[in-house]
Amino acid sequence: MKKTIVLLVFSIAMCSSLFAQKNADKKIDQKVSAYVEAVESELTLTSEEKETLIALKEAQVKATFEINAKYEKGSEELKEKRKESNKEFSKSLNKAFGKDRAKEIKAASRKNKKKK
Repeated sequence: MKKTIVLLVFSIAMCSSLFAQKNADKKIDQKVSAYVEAVESELTLTSEEKETLIALKEAQVKATFEINAKYEKGSEELKEKRKESNKEFSKSLNKAFGKDRAKEIKAASRKNKKKK
């Protein structure tokens, strides 16, 4: 009887963990695809550029999710860590695309946000 209860609790914990992970992955995919669509509405990206942009943005969104989970909402630490994450994303864009192309991509993503 004891083993059955332990097994049941363990199974429920695993299922809820997997479900939470799927939800997080789904949110990440939504945010990344929205960002890429916003950039593509203003610029033409090659398939290689698009793949690189998706990889970089996924990493940035995952880092943001981790930061949000780790720090208290509205705290100075949270704001500071987000700024660091955004700077890292900008640096990685510059490294991957070059300074001028990275500027174009950043500008394209900002313009679309203002329209909404």
